[in-house]
Formats: sequence, structure tokens, C-alpha cells
Amino acid sequence: MTTNESPNTKTRGSTSNESVRNWDHKHCLCGRIARVNTSWTLTNPGRRFYTCSTAKDVQGCQFFQWVDEGFSGRAFDVITHLNHRRIYLEEKLKLVEENVEQNIEKRRILKEEKMQLIEGKQALEKEIKRLGRQLKLCAFVAVAVALLVDVTGFKCEWL
Repeated sequence: MTTNESPNTKTRGSTSNESVRNWDHKHCLCGRIARVNTSWTLTNPGRRFYTCSTAKDVQGCQFFQWVDEGFSGRAFDVITHLNHRRIYLEEKLKLVEENVEQNIEKRRILKEEKMQLIEGKQALEKEIKRLGRQLKLCAFVAVAVALLVDVTGFKCEWL
């Protein structure tokens, strides 16, 4: 289905070659073969119509003619219900897509924060190793001084 306009505009057209293949081709006032579109207005949902085949941005002959009669009450109600359901689902899909985009951005930010935390952890581990070496050196010096004091018999008055 080829869409000529967005679903929120007054009409949404579709070229349905298969559904009009057996019909006589209508010609618009310009002499071209008229295009078949489908209306998605609330008053004529699903109803097909002929229109000028000139592009929308070029001023055409404004030809318009319904292809078929309006639907019966039940068919109209069903089509209207389905159209409202379609609009609801399109809006819900848009919200889900926005949510997915937000989650992708949050995931990217969390990955960056994780990398920063890993780098911080590595820096802390490196600092702990450095402090451990210093502690071992201090312990070695303390033991050496204690042994030296014990061997020499040095007595300190302030101890």
C-alpha cells in the first residue's frame, strides 16, 4: 500500500491497482487516468475515491468522485473501530520506539560510567599495591632497627 499522506491528515491515499483492475479507468478533467485513493476520515473510513493524478504540489484539476457507495451501519462501525485501534496502536508504537531510544541512550551512559568505575578501580588497586610495598618497606626498616638496637644494646632514654 502506497501512502500519499500521513494517517493523521484528513485523507490517506493508497493506490490499489488490484482492486480496480477490472473497472473502467476514470479520467480526470486533465485527461489523465485518475488515481484511486482510500479515505481515512472519521466520516468516510475505508471508502475509495478517484482523484486527479497530478502531484499534490502541482495544481491539478481538483477532480474527485467516489468509487463505491458508503458502507452499511455495521461495516462503518467495524471500520471506524479498526481505524481508531490502528491510530491507538500507531501512537503506542511511537511511545515504545521513543522508550527504546531513551533506553539505548541510558545504556550508552551506563557503559561510560562502568568504564569510568573500572578505571577508578584499577587506579585504586594500583595505589593499594604501592601502599602495600611501602608498608612492607616500613616493616622491614622497623625490624632492622629493632635488631640493630638489640645487637648494639643501644638504649634510648625517651623510650
